[in-house]
Amino acid sequence: MLKKTLLVISSVILISLVVYFIAKLSEKIDLLQTFIPEKIAVFRNVHMSGKEDSQYWEIYAEEGWTGRDKNTTTLEFVTNARIDKNGRTLIKDLKARRIRVTRNKDIEVIKSVEGEKSGKQYLSSLIDFNAISNRNKKVKFSTLSADCIKFNPNTKLALITGNISILKDRLLIRSDHISLDLDRNIATFEGRSSFYRQGSKLYANSATSDFNEDKMVLAGSIEVIQKNKTAYSDNAAYDDRLKTIILSNNVKAFIEKLKNILKEKSAKKVKGEEAKKALQERTVIICDKLALSTEKGDCKAYGHVLVSQKEKEAKSDEALYSEDSENIILTGNVYMKKKDTWVKANKVIVSVNKEIFEAAGNVETTFKVKKGSRR
Repeated sequence: MLKKTLLVISSVILISLVVYFIAKLSEKIDLLQTFIPEKIAVFRNVHMSGKEDSQYWEIYAEEGWTGRDKNTTTLEFVTNARIDKNGRTLIKDLKARRIRVTRNKDIEVIKSVEGEKSGKQYLSSLIDFNAISNRNKKVKFSTLSADCIKFNPNTKLALITGNISILKDRLLIRSDHISLDLDRNIATFEGRSSFYRQGSKLYANSATSDFNEDKMVLAGSIEVIQKNKTAYSDNAAYDDRLKTIILSNNVKAFIEKLKNILKEKSAKKVKGEEAKKALQERTVIICDKLALSTEKGDCKAYGHVLVSQKEKEAKSDEALYSEDSENIILTGNVYMKKKDTWVKANKVIVSVNKEIFEAAGNVETTFKVKKGSRR
């Protein structure tokens, strides 16, 4: 009877973990209590497998046992688990220090047990997101590790906590708290989280993601770091397929000069106060919206664009920064400031490296009129 119970429970565990990996949520979950009941009916070197409809599962653990209250079943030192569907592997190499399941199907997978040495800590798995989302794509496994995973298949809510790391394709996600709603396929990141892809680092205080669409909405102290530039805003949207980050609300970007381009040894060789000061100079872009490429490092600014560098300023409707040329090209209602004079032009080119503002096309000069003066 116990063996049959363990088989059913293990099947539920693996099914729930597979479903979990493509979802997300907006509610808090409080599943298992921390109390561990006294062991009864202990089994060693557990190997379980089963098949239901088009699904096949298999699990290995060093020990399995049921609590005296007969409400909780525990698998200790899970060394490997996998699940296949329609002949395709969805999840494999699942390893965990402990898996617990209650009678009402609350499931907890944990990395470590209090009091044990670090060598006993592990919780990791390989997941094929393409197979889970039923996309007709080639097999590609992603990795996940965390301190704890809690799930209930009845409510279809899950919670992942502690040192979370998800590597999906070339996107690395780190967080301490992810809630999942498996009905809505939405993941909610609470607390400071980071998202890293091909040299672009994105930080936010909260985020909501749709794994099926590969899109994410972020909020709270947004920070994006790319090679020689850093950008800040209140909100952001990330599209993994388009490889684009769009910042909005209180957007400000800083494009560094030679400071971050020169090697550390070369920068130390720079002598003289003026030369050292030049290494600290940077170009500032303020705008309503900023689109950043995570592949090329280029960016485009929209709405009330203001570009400043030392005592020089230029404003426009739009601005495009090319990382290759290190130039910013302003277009649409373009003005360039020289002391108290604004020069209107069709286009202004700002050289980040050479510190040059150049106006081009139908240049007009507008003088600032002081209060009380005659025209």
